[in-house]
Amino acid sequence: MISSILRHSFFLLLVFALSACQPKVYLMPAPVGLDSGGEFFLLSEENIDENLLYTLYATNRIPFNKIDESTGYTIFPSDKLELGFLVHSVGDGDMSWDELYTESMKQDRDKDLLLSQEFVKPMAVYHKDDSLEKTSDRATGFFARLNQALENSFDKDITVYVHGANSNFYRATAQGAQLFHFTGHNSLILSFSWPSAENLLKYKTDVLHAKKTVPAFARLLEILALHTKAKNINIVAYSAGAQVVAPGLAYLHDLYPELSSRDLKQKLRIGEVYFAAPDTAFKPFTERYMKFRDIVMRTTISLNHNDRILLLAAVQNGMSRLGRPDTRELNESEAEFMLEAIETPDLDVIDAGASKALNIGKGHDYWYSNPWVSTDLLMLLIFNASPEERGLVEYRDDRRAMVYHFPDDYDAKIPALLKTQKEKMRQKTLLQKEEGR
Repeated sequence: MISSILRHSFFLLLVFALSACQPKVYLMPAPVGLDSGGEFFLLSEENIDENLLYTLYATNRIPFNKIDESTGYTIFPSDKLELGFLVHSVGDGDMSWDELYTESMKQDRDKDLLLSQEFVKPMAVYHKDDSLEKTSDRATGFFARLNQALENSFDKDITVYVHGANSNFYRATAQGAQLFHFTGHNSLILSFSWPSAENLLKYKTDVLHAKKTVPAFARLLEILALHTKAKNINIVAYSAGAQVVAPGLAYLHDLYPELSSRDLKQKLRIGEVYFAAPDTAFKPFTERYMKFRDIVMRTTISLNHNDRILLLAAVQNGMSRLGRPDTRELNESEAEFMLEAIETPDLDVIDAGASKALNIGKGHDYWYSNPWVSTDLLMLLIFNASPEERGLVEYRDDRRAMVYHFPDDYDAKIPALLKTQKEKMRQKTLLQKEEGR
């Protein structure tokens, strides 16, 4: 398991406790289908762990102190990119692993399970003018441990989580750590913490900082592709995180005009790109998607036409948001392009708001607060399964667009679907080993 590889590495390092007062993050509701067997936890041969979540991070925030004494990060953008290790604890300190596991799998928990950031250790540092091939003893050690964890993991991908607005370093990385727990401690999760102003009244500052972050995020993807053995690099962009990810992918396309889309796709190895309730302008996204569609494996957009947060963001920005789109903003050619794109396996649109069984109302955080949606995301990340293989059903909306809904009996289907995908993945892995890949 990843934790058994990284645990020893983390505690051989000099790490520093974070003592600043930060907003609390509690473990998200258990994805549906896990309470009666913990299917994701059964992917690996071992299932004994600690109440600790071992993840990675990258940030272009300026640290409060110099790198060797880092106790956290500010709200200001930096001209350098830092990567490192993180450890979060879950629940009460006196809970055993069995107690935590049992409680975390419950649909109705007896108590909230607090995530606390215990340690952070910056390792690799890249300035904006540094060569991507730059190395150091610390960076070499960082990528060596990362690659060793990948080698011993069921999931051979790295998932990069990009948070939304009004989020500090702790909140951003704690949200990413939840994915590590519910993938059964099988996936390597890297939280990218861009410099949000951490204030609801400073949304415009977040928009500005997200724009400034685009080159740093693109650089991160290149570094991971160059220095890691990840089969794919998946991306989960939540809310305003889409303002970093979508232009970042288009930026990468423009950065290598001499490469064909096929060659750039092989170079970057970007797999699943999932936009959860994306707060980015709809029309500009369409233009950017035209650029990056052929350099990623698949793009998924989860939307809710009743999303209250995205309504406010549309009013403030003067344009509808991707997670609550107004198709009237597109010209005829743009509309036809998007309609054609969603008919292909390259682009999937999940209309979570129109899935009556979800009953998410005006919700914005449904990707992790709703157990059905979080299950679907985990199946996408771990198994790279199609919407049909994940139990979703096709639906034609009033704009002729093919979107996916959650059926009323989704929770009844999921246990069997999970086991089917698990067996497919095992057979594929065995075949690859036999062929010496």
